[in-house]
Amino acid sequence: MCLTACCRAKKLLLAIPLCALLAVSCRPRQNMPFDAVARVGNEYLTEAELHRMMPAGVLPADSADVAQKKISAWVAHQVLLNKAQHNIDELEAGIEEQIAQYRESLLIFSYENKVTQHLLDTVVSDKEIEDYYKANQSQFVLKSNIVRTRFAKVSKTSKDAPQIKRELFTVPFEESNLLNLSELCRRSAENCYLDDERWIFFNDLLREVPIQTYNQESFLRNNRNIEVNAGDYWYYVTIVDFKVRDMISPISFEKDRIRAIILNQRKQEIQRAMEEDLLEEALKSGQIEYY
Repeated sequence: MCLTACCRAKKLLLAIPLCALLAVSCRPRQNMPFDAVARVGNEYLTEAELHRMMPAGVLPADSADVAQKKISAWVAHQVLLNKAQHNIDELEAGIEEQIAQYRESLLIFSYENKVTQHLLDTVVSDKEIEDYYKANQSQFVLKSNIVRTRFAKVSKTSKDAPQIKRELFTVPFEESNLLNLSELCRRSAENCYLDDERWIFFNDLLREVPIQTYNQESFLRNNRNIEVNAGDYWYYVTIVDFKVRDMISPISFEKDRIRAIILNQRKQEIQRAMEEDLLEEALKSGQIEYY
């Protein structure tokens, strides 16, 4: 059995460039697994391990090539690891120290995270968001243009195209217009966006509508109802409102971001308080001494 496995390993490794480093032999070795397919030094790759490395759903016709690549990768990894282990004596102490520091940091992080999740109040009121927004206006200067908009992409052959255009461009735009437009778009539009209460990046709109503009700010200041003829489609767009770069971003656009900031501040405060309590407890119990 050992002879068969060892010769099978030799056949599998004939095409592997690193085979000269493997010292593969058909002589049975002590502690050699019966299903070994490759060896590097004292480490063996077995058929069972190779099977676990194979991706699910691989076709039978491809399995031999995939297996050889997996063996090659394992061999390369083991050769590099062996080389590193034999030549890293001078760095080993530093590596062990880094591992110890990482373990300590991971333990502290896991403990702090567990305590924080237990104590954190995740409810952030609208007033808290508004207060933070007002007190930190400089944090909310826009770096990109944003818009509130409605748009529809309609095939030129659609009989509903003229009515979609009329409903979309209606001023004032009322609830009845929205209901009519929703039904028309459901029936005939290739794509549409009707949530004109929500701010979006103007660049996101440009990815959906082939508007040609070399000066976004000027375009937004001078256009409200836009009709684009491109390919087989009409694109109808209404710019309900806009804000350009260097203006203060609206609070509705920043609400989720502010909530995340407030929650992060609460986490930091919980962690600071926990650290102070633990230090005080350790001092009182005599665990800490200064020399």
